[in-house]
Amino acid sequence: MDSEENIEIMSDWFSTIVNELKGFVEVISENKLLRKLIYSLLESWKSKKTMIIEAKSLKTLKLNNLEKLIGSLLTHEMISKGKKEENKENNVVLKSSSY
Repeated sequence: MDSEENIEIMSDWFSTIVNELKGFVEVISENKLLRKLIYSLLESWKSKKTMIIEAKSLKTLKLNNLEKLIGSLLTHEMISKGKKEENKENNVVLKSSSY
């Protein structure tokens, strides 16, 4: 994941890469694909990555859970952006003047 990318762009790239590998008859386990996706998240996603890893055994995750995982990441991203924008709106700069 690049710092300029959002989850939607990252998941599109991920799907493209996985599909191209299938075209070369490269079989990668579902578990490994999900782990690669989770570990490719940026450092700023560290708390979310930790929550996913601790909440679910990565050995039991299946690729059909990929859509749920991406949905969860998109939701987290939207909430995070909303909080940042809310904080920007609440920041008021007051200029003092002397008379």
